[in-house]
Amino acid sequence: MEKNNNALIIVDAQRGFMPISEGERLELPGFGELGVENGQAIIDPINSLTEEFIRNHSPIATTQDWHPRTTAHFSDQPNFVNTWPTHCVGGTPGAELHPDLIVSRMAGVATRFIKGDTACQSPEDDDSYSGVLAYDPTTNHHITLPLWLTQNHVDTVYTVGLALGNGDENKLCVDSTAADLFELGFNVNLVVDAAEAVMPENRERCFRSLGNRGINLVTAAQAIEQLRQKVEA
Repeated sequence: MEKNNNALIIVDAQRGFMPISEGERLELPGFGELGVENGQAIIDPINSLTEEFIRNHSPIATTQDWHPRTTAHFSDQPNFVNTWPTHCVGGTPGAELHPDLIVSRMAGVATRFIKGDTACQSPEDDDSYSGVLAYDPTTNHHITLPLWLTQNHVDTVYTVGLALGNGDENKLCVDSTAADLFELGFNVNLVVDAAEAVMPENRERCFRSLGNRGINLVTAAQAIEQLRQKVEA
């Protein structure tokens, strides 16, 4: 089969990374553990992209932080660079995807991957950021996200979710995933209105840094138009 597919990668769009106000609105637990300002704004563009990928029968993947309760990733005095408040502990409400996402409401739409489920002994050996290390938990670690992309004959990915770092020395989950997939040879598109930064002041810096690497920066509307043009070609 010719390698010409697109895939949508939804990175860590979890309750724990959403503002606590979302939990109050929905009357659900788990929100605000490490809340990203304006994190709820990614839901609508992600759903628009999801609908387009479903129409095109193109693969969709989600990643989730699935941390153990005790790990050097967490600290009572976090520096918000490589140590953090407790969040997205596996099996807790905070680790669940935002319930308004189509991939939460419709079973079987996306393939689920988890990461960060092994306790690290120090922030330096923490491997919980990049989605390239995420694996399908139904396969006993055998199917990682990059392998799944290859098996699905994907060469182009559209990356969305939470959260962005600065795109350089302090990359977080979304920019780590985008940069690492790019280094593996995938054509990477970062959907700028479907991703938010932990530190809002890093958002534009992150986009500049990733753009300088060769990663494409697009809006959800631009991504949808690109996908439709490919279908029509």
